[in-house]
Order: sequence, then structure tokens, then C-alpha cells
Amino acid sequence: MADALSEADTSNIVLIGCHGFTTLEDLPAVRENLIRLREVLTDVGVWGVPGDRVEVLDQPSSEGQVVAAVKRAAAEATDTLVVYYAGHGLLDPEDSNDLYLALPESRKDDHHIDSAIRYDTLKRYIRTSRAKKKVVLLDCCYSARVMAGAMGSGAANLAHKADVDGTCLIAAARETALALAVPGEKYTAFTGVLLEFLERGVEGPQELLSMSMLYDAMRSRLKGASPPRPEPQMNSRNAAAQICIARNRAYVPKRPSPLPARRERPANAQPLGHDPVSDLQASLVRVLSATGEVVGGGFLVSADVVCTCAYVVQYALGVPSHTEPVPDTLVELDFPLLDGRPRARAGIVSWHDGEEKNVALLRLGAQVPGTRPVPLVGESGVWGHPCGTFGYPARREHGQWAAGVLRARQGSGLLQMEADASGPTLGPGYGGAPVWDDSLGGVVGMIVAAEPRGHAVYLLPSADLVDSLTLRPPCPFPGLAAFSETQVELFQGREADIDRVYATVSRQPSTLVVGPSGCGKTSLLRAGVLPLLRADGLGVTPVQLTGTPPAVALARTLADVLRLRPGSAERTHSAEELESLLEADGDVSADLHDRFLDRLDGAGHVLFVDQLEEECTRQGPEPVRHLFRLLNRLFEADRDNVLKVVAAGRPEVIDVLPDSGPPTVQFLTPLNSDDLKQAITAPLATVPALRFEPGLPDRILADAGKTPGRMSLVQHVLTELWDRRTPSALTHDAYNSCGGVAGAFAVHAEKVFLLLPEGQSDRVRRLLVHLTRPGDGEAFVCRPVRTAELALELVVTARMLAGERLVVLFRPPGGARKEDEIVELAHKALTRQWPRLREWLTESREVRLWHEALRTQRERWEFQHRDPAHLLSGPELAEAHRRLAADPEDVSADELYYILRSGRRARRRACWRRTAFWTLAVLMTAAGAAVLKLVI
Repeated sequence: MADALSEADTSNIVLIGCHGFTTLEDLPAVRENLIRLREVLTDVGVWGVPGDRVEVLDQPSSEGQVVAAVKRAAAEATDTLVVYYAGHGLLDPEDSNDLYLALPESRKDDHHIDSAIRYDTLKRYIRTSRAKKKVVLLDCCYSARVMAGAMGSGAANLAHKADVDGTCLIAAARETALALAVPGEKYTAFTGVLLEFLERGVEGPQELLSMSMLYDAMRSRLKGASPPRPEPQMNSRNAAAQICIARNRAYVPKRPSPLPARRERPANAQPLGHDPVSDLQASLVRVLSATGEVVGGGFLVSADVVCTCAYVVQYALGVPSHTEPVPDTLVELDFPLLDGRPRARAGIVSWHDGEEKNVALLRLGAQVPGTRPVPLVGESGVWGHPCGTFGYPARREHGQWAAGVLRARQGSGLLQMEADASGPTLGPGYGGAPVWDDSLGGVVGMIVAAEPRGHAVYLLPSADLVDSLTLRPPCPFPGLAAFSETQVELFQGREADIDRVYATVSRQPSTLVVGPSGCGKTSLLRAGVLPLLRADGLGVTPVQLTGTPPAVALARTLADVLRLRPGSAERTHSAEELESLLEADGDVSADLHDRFLDRLDGAGHVLFVDQLEEECTRQGPEPVRHLFRLLNRLFEADRDNVLKVVAAGRPEVIDVLPDSGPPTVQFLTPLNSDDLKQAITAPLATVPALRFEPGLPDRILADAGKTPGRMSLVQHVLTELWDRRTPSALTHDAYNSCGGVAGAFAVHAEKVFLLLPEGQSDRVRRLLVHLTRPGDGEAFVCRPVRTAELALELVVTARMLAGERLVVLFRPPGGARKEDEIVELAHKALTRQWPRLREWLTESREVRLWHEALRTQRERWEFQHRDPAHLLSGPELAEAHRRLAADPEDVSADELYYILRSGRRARRRACWRRTAFWTLAVLMTAAGAAVLKLVI
């Protein structure tokens, strides 16, 4: 059974061709082979591999160039690797079992081969590729030699030379035969037939071309050619003969799937909550003339915007072709598949009356109940997809379903659809009708033209339907802000964490979500957990602290929840009275429960407290600790578990929790690579007909690195890409123009610096310089630092910059103590891409080198159990004292302690030396006196 079509976006192709030689016969057809093969394999109707994943080596100058290209492709490809060579095949005179692939400067004599590449060299890199499937195509003499063993071509030895698991190898000629390049023919014999079947397909019931189908067709064609042509040979391992790198263009489905049928939707399908018929029924319109005659179709692309052809509107209004209707003219239409066929009128808000783009957008005066816009999908890779449409041909004014198969874009830019021969003819009356792609689950385009017999129609692709001035889609990425409750479908990659935290909140009265800065705690709660709690019937109210005493903030929140604000008709207690109750001594549980907790109807209520670490910075730890004490008193009163609290904060918040009744803590770690990729790609899938260029999400993921706060960096660059998008894609060019992840974030860093409060600039400089160390050459590398090592004012600055996502605060696994907290630069590339930081680091390089040396000595002293022998002394101690006197703020607490201990030891040693000297002097004086006395 044939495989699925190889994934184009994760496959790589290397096309190697040598057509001009110094000493060997030229093969001009090889150059044409390369040009056409690249065109065919990048054609979305055949395979559609992105151009940047195809490397063409035309006349490679050296073995190293070929090896490097194959090595790159082998490392990058994860689905399929294709390596093609066309040129001369040479046999080693000393060992005829070795095949060499000739290069332009190759030479051969009776004893050796010079400047050619041994096939086994390439085989080594093909074998070690990450690609699951490999295809090797050799269009050269003796090419089947790579399949033969040292004893010949027996079956037992077939894999000796081509023993690459998951590989299919097709060779142009037997191991003893010459390949053929017929003079005057455009392509070589082997590649010409290969191109023929890739472009035209192979007749049969298979939708995809497997390598075995290709080989059988090529072998049959070449074997029966006149004059006879060399017969190709194939060898495959582990079912590699079923690899599919092309759609079968000769495939004609017997019965295309009708529109109501629904397949399993691929990963790139648009979000969809209904079946195709339901979606279309709720969106389809008939465009009517002034007399009520049906003149064409249309469909909703937003809640109040209808899309149709400009010429359909002209027919409806009786306006000549290529004439724009009078402004404010209203168009009559109805919704024929809804109960009662509701009628409406719509005004023209966008108009394109051209040969290549014929579309009009009409805005309804009000949304029609029961209607729903269709999802729009892109046309990339739709060849062979079954599709359906609904139009209004003559004598079918109530509409008619039709089915067909999609092909690809034509030269005019229109997308071709071939109608099912057993179904109705697609002609007049289908203008303006949407075409539903059953595989992608959305509308891929609108019918704007048809062949005279109606066998084929042409669609304006979805990407060209939507006028961004009329339908301006909101950015699906939040940038450096958190996701909100209205962005549930955009918040992706945290499904398991959402379920875990939601389950905890459902069971426990108080839950605290803790994680490093920038990991998405607020987004998890706002766009993940809180909407689920609301769906359960719970109310949700944020507690606004912002420097307010906890009792005041909590009382105001409860008053708001229970509508007890002063002046309310239902007021029984003011916020001030509630504050008094909260702060009252003694047991207030019964009073609190009886007076207002039991008035919470439904399933209860959730108080949401966000960014507790900011309150620790504003008010200190005690007010936050007191807030949880007050909440604990409410929970004691709440016997029915009506009231819940959900809070979020960085790890330092754990240090301020009360000892009694602390909340249940749920830790949130940074997203892994797979989940982060989903968070990158899934939001864009909600935007009609907009996509990432192939490979861009993986590039962003790689550039983001492994830092704990990389989610913020990624979201920021995604908003930059959105602002620079083309009508159909977020592009590599846009990514390059904004400097990638690091460049975009460096611009943000400079903006933050320019808006710093007065007096903070120097502290920011000191902190960021402290978070790096000199690397090799002119480079600098990040240096994670414990906050316990920093001066207090730098810790405050670090917390401020964490809010701006320039640094990350976190605790390593197992780090439960306050002293374990670490601060680190958000991304190492800031040291290269942010000019201001780069200047600071360059200016301080000498100082940082000294600090690194001092740090190394101090760590050695600690490691040796503070052995005094490892303290500073002599010139090193003098230099430390000099630098300490010159810039005391630049020395950390640990470094200062080490210097002071070294100084004390040096003073003690100096005092000891002085004492020993004077003691010795006294003893010597006394001894001299004694000797003198004896002499006298």
C-alpha cells in the first residue's frame, strides 16, 4: 500500500548535474534536466516542495561542494530526502565495483580516476540523515553498480551498495550498461521519462505516485522505445518502494466525495464547529434583481458582510459591465436555505471589477438571525481535494449542489476546479458561489468563470476575496500582553496545564499558580482556566490591589460581587462595613456566612488575584501575607465551598505565604518546543486564507532558544510579523526585516530604556552588565545570577525589568528557598543585537574580566572549605581594594565578603609578622646583653 504524500515542508531535494567536462564528453541535456526537475518538484500540483528546500548544483566545482550540499539537506530533512545526479558514471579501474560520479574536471586513465566523487561518500550522509524516507535517482552510466555486491548482482547482494534503510534507489542503467543522452533531445532518456510521468501521471486508480509505480511506468516506456533505451533498475529497503513524492495527475476519481461527506481534517485545517452542509446553509445567499429574479450566488465572510462577484451585482442592479454602481445603492438578497428564506438588503463596501479579480463585498444593515460566516482556507496543496458548491442554474432557482475535484492555480491566478462528470454542469447561475474544500474544511474560493461546457470552472482564491480595509482581522497574537478571556481559541499549547489547574481549582478553595516571568501564568488563567469556571456557572471577579491595603481591596471586591456598593438599592453593607468585618477580632465566620456568602447564587464565585509579585514590590511582603490570612478566614466561614480564590505570581511569592492555610500551589514551567510550535501556528489558523511561509515557525522556534521567558519573545516577534504581513502570508522577508526574534526584542528593549523612570538608567546598566560575562573574542555570554548576590536596589530593578520581559526571574528545579531565585537576561542575543547594551559591555570588558577572575578565586575558596590559603594576598588583594574603593557598588555582597576576609587575613598575617619581628628583636637584644655581660 502506498504511503501518504511526503510532507513538502519537511523534505529536502539536492539536484546535482554535470553537463560540461574538460576531458569527458559534454552532456548538454543534463542542464535542461536540472531546470525542469526543479520546476516540476516545486509545483504544488505535483509535490510542492518550497524553493528554499531545493538545492541545485549545476556544474559543481569540487567534491566538497557536493558533499556539503548533501550533508546540509540530510541534516535538515525530517520527512523525505531526495538526491538526484545526472552526468557521467565512472568505474574504478582497480575496483570495478566502485561507482564514481563525474565532476566537470574529472579525469580517468587506465590506472585511476581523478576529481570525481565516490558514490559511497554520498551514501554515508544519506544513511545518517534524520529523514524517515530517502530517494536516490542516478542518471548515469553503470548506475546500477551501486546495487551490486562484490560477487555480482545476485539477489543476496543487492543491498550491499545501496544499503540505506528506508531508501528507494532508481538507476538509469544496469551495472554494465551505458545510460543514454540522445543527440538533439531536450532531456536525457531516463530523466525525460521521469519528467513525463511526474507531469502527466500514470493511468490507474491511485491518487498518488509511488516510487514503484513510477519505476514500472518508466521501465515499460523505455523498454518499448524505438530505438531501444537502457532499462532502469530499482532497489528499495523497508517498503521504500511505496514512498510517494508526487500526486498522480492522471488520477480521475470514480465518484468524488459529495459535499456533506467529511474526512478527518489535517493539522492545518481551520477551526470548525459544524459540518460542511450546516456551515454553508447558514451562509449562502441568493442575489436578486429588482424584480426578484435570482441572478447569482454569494456567501457570508463575516457576520454582516456578503461576498459575491462584481458582475453578479451589476446584473442585479441592471448596470452595464465594467460600470461601478452608484454609491449607497442597495442590493436585494435572501438566505434560501434558512427557514422562511429571510430577505435582506446590503450596501456595497468593496468593489473590484477586473478580469483577474472580480469580487464585491456587501454589508448588511443588520446581522440576520441564524446566519453564520464560512471559514476561509488557503489553496496551497489542494490538488486532488474533493470539493462541492451550491449555485442557482436555470430552472433551479432554489439551488443545486454540485461536486468536483480541485486542481491548482492557472497562469491568471485563478484556481481550477473540475466538475464531476456524473453531476450537473457548472455554468451560469454558479457565479459568486463558494467552493468548499472537503479535506481542509472550509471555503477555498469563489466561482468567477466557467468553461463553455461547464466541465471546468475557475475560482478566485480565498486570499483574494477579503478586502483588509473592509474586513480587518484582529491580530491573533497578544505581543507582550497576556491573552484575555475573549481569546480562548487563540491560546494554544497549554491544554494539559489548563486541565491540571482547572481540576485543582474545582477541588480546592485557594490555588496559586507559580512560574518564571514570561511563561504565561496570566494567560493560562485568563484564556484557559477562568472561561472553564464561567462555563460551570461560577462568577469571576478580579481583586484590584495596586497598592491598596488588602482588607480594603478585598472588601471592595466583595461589595462589587454582591452589589453592595453605596447607593445600591439592595445595599445592606457598604464596603467600609465589610472591611470592618474582615478586620474584626474574634470569630466572624458565622456572621460572614449568614450575611453574604450564602447570597452567592449559582455554583459560586471566584476571586482572581494577578501578579502578586508586583504587590510584594509595591507594599512589601506583609500586606500580601495578610491578604491570604483574610482569605483563610473567609474559607473557614464558607462551609459550602461557594467562594474560591485563584492567584498568580512569580516564585518569590511562595516566601510570603502564611504558615497556616496556604493555598495549593501549581507550578507552571516554560512550554516545550512542540507545544510552543503549536502556540505559534494555531492562532494564525483562525485567520482566513493567511499562513506562515514554509519553515518560518521552525526558524522562529530555533531562534528563540531555550530561555525560560522565550514565550514573550516569540509573541513579540509574531506581532511584528503580523504588521509586516502580505495579503496571504507571514513571510521570511518580514522576519528578516525586523531582525528576527532577537532584533525585534532589541528594539523593544531600547523603547523600555528610553521610558525608564528618573534615576533607574544607571541601575539598569549595572544589572544588565552584571548578568553577562566576557566570552571568546569580542563576544559576551549570559550569566544567571542569584538575586541574593545582588544589591537590594538591583533586585528591585530586576523585578521591574521582569515586568517588561527584559529579564527572567525563576527558581531552578528543587529550589524552594528564597536564596535560590535566579535572574537572567531574557535572550542571549540581546548582547549582540541591542547597541546600547553592547556599548556598555564593551566599555566594561576589562572590569568584567577582573570580576570573573575574582569570582573564580572565591568559588575555589568555597570549594576548598574556605581554606585561608585560597584567600587573596599581595598584588591581587591590593588590586581588589583599589577597585572596591573606585566603584563599591559594582562589587556583589559575596565578592565584598571575600575581599574583606582576605584583608583581615592579610592584616593578621602582617600583625603576626610584626609581632614575630619585635619578639625576635627583643630576644636577640637580650641575648646580646647576656653575652656582653659574660664577656665583661
